[in-house]
Amino acid sequence: MKIVYSPICIEYSLPDKAESPERVGKAARFLKNHYIFIKPKPAADEDLLRVHTEDLVNKVNTRAFNDPDCPGYERIYEYAKLAAGGAILAAEENSFSLMRPPGHHAGTNHLGGVCYFNNIAVAIRKQGKRTLIVDIDGHHGNGTEEIFLGDKNVTYISLHRHPHSLEPGRKAGKTA
Repeated sequence: MKIVYSPICIEYSLPDKAESPERVGKAARFLKNHYIFIKPKPAADEDLLRVHTEDLVNKVNTRAFNDPDCPGYERIYEYAKLAAGGAILAAEENSFSLMRPPGHHAGTNHLGGVCYFNNIAVAIRKQGKRTLIVDIDGHHGNGTEEIFLGDKNVTYISLHRHPHSLEPGRKAGKTA
């Protein structure tokens, strides 16, 4: 098995978040002696636009958004495109992507929960294959559900905590 990874993805930090460079860096150090590591390239804008609106892509590119869970870090567009590119490469190579930022809270036209682009959705739409997604996380992947709801080629299963299963900052009863 190959691991898709770039140390670039640990260059930024989100204060007080479980999604941290330390977590991914530790995993990379542990796995490096057991697996072949391959480096991703950033996703092309056309790949992002298979999933996300042009408005969202532009907002992330220009950091023209205000979300307490998604800080507008310098170079966040580059980091997010690289993570989405990592998911594409993982799908092409039948491998595992160990990249950040994550993506399952990002929907068609919204970001949230430290997710800027929905990496798995970008990879699946580029592949165009029937897919089963099993999302195991403390939070529900509301963005992934929104993107694939009604898509007969994608089955989405989310295993998450309850009752505190929504992304940080999200209120119960609000829809994606």
